[in-house]
Amino acid sequence: MSETPAHLSEPEAVAWGELAARWPANVPMPEGAEFEAWLGQVARLRDAQRATAADGLIVADPKGIPMPHPALEIERRAQIELRTWGDKFDPRKYARRAR
Repeated sequence: MSETPAHLSEPEAVAWGELAARWPANVPMPEGAEFEAWLGQVARLRDAQRATAADGLIVADPKGIPMPHPALEIERRAQIELRTWGDKFDPRKYARRAR
């Protein structure tokens, strides 16, 4: 397994490490802008999920009016992006494509 790229943000590095732990030893880890964008979406998804778990789904706007948590939209957009990539970075399927 290669080392976590130093330029990744902490949340992206966590996502990279989780994937690396499941990665086949005989297959090089993905790299490049597309993979880093995917890691960014995983990090955004998790951050948004943590925010709504901590704050609830409904929060108050600056005037105190209840509204959906803004992180719900971030979560939704990250989910759409990740579904667009599908299982491109699934270790088992990536290994078959890399052969």
